[in-house]
Amino acid sequence: MIHSFTKLDDLKKALASAKIQRDINSVLKLELPFFDYQDKVSILYFPVYGENDGKCLIVISKKNIFVYAPTSFGNHWKNYKQLLLKKNGESTIMTFLTLKFVLKNYSEQFQKIRDRMNELESSPALDYVEDSGRALRRLTDKMESFVELIIILKQREIKQFDTDIVSFDYEILSTEARYWLERCRSHIYRIASLRTKSEMQSNKELNDTMSRLTVIMTVLTIVSIVVSVPGTIGAIFGIPALSDAFFKSHTPMLVAVLIVATAMSILFGFLYWKSLGLKYKR
Repeated sequence: MIHSFTKLDDLKKALASAKIQRDINSVLKLELPFFDYQDKVSILYFPVYGENDGKCLIVISKKNIFVYAPTSFGNHWKNYKQLLLKKNGESTIMTFLTLKFVLKNYSEQFQKIRDRMNELESSPALDYVEDSGRALRRLTDKMESFVELIIILKQREIKQFDTDIVSFDYEILSTEARYWLERCRSHIYRIASLRTKSEMQSNKELNDTMSRLTVIMTVLTIVSIVVSVPGTIGAIFGIPALSDAFFKSHTPMLVAVLIVATAMSILFGFLYWKSLGLKYKR
């Protein structure tokens, strides 16, 4: 008999009533798919994305099937009516439908990560690239454990799950799971490419900033030279002993010298600027 639960406390009470002693809390803390079979009781746990706190748990005993999942399999039972009548049909179909649901959940999460990566192609901000990379690595770990669990269920002779009942569908599920695992692994290299692209863009922005700072510093240097030349001449002419003795009667000449010195410093500054070939980039 199948018992479905949406509240964890109700599941624990039902397991206690059936005298099934398992540390459910420890299982629910796991971040990867988990399978255990002992004392004729099977436990399958899958961390999923989205609903029901991201947890999917099935406990199968000799007489009962306890399901804690964020979805209902009511519409899917119709396709397996005849198979449900076979020995261990209910537990096998329940496990198979759960595997299908988890694989769909993981594939949808992969699509979301891939869409996010597509957006990053045009503007690969490093923080968002790293976030996508972490999400993809966690998903890849889940997919690897999921594929391993599928293999274990097929190789081990577990009474509650008879792969011969759904042999063809199970092979399709196994192939599809491997396909999505390869997709996840291939996109890890894409993350590396995005990271490199982001670093190149950051280096380009840094180089542009350094170029602008170089231009600014060059302009300030030229301006300081232009100002310092007439300032130095004016300071010399401003010494009382010199100005009274030599330049007091030649004030027009002093003004002319200041103008010529300023013009020459501006000219030499302009020629120096042109020789550097610096350009200000916005």
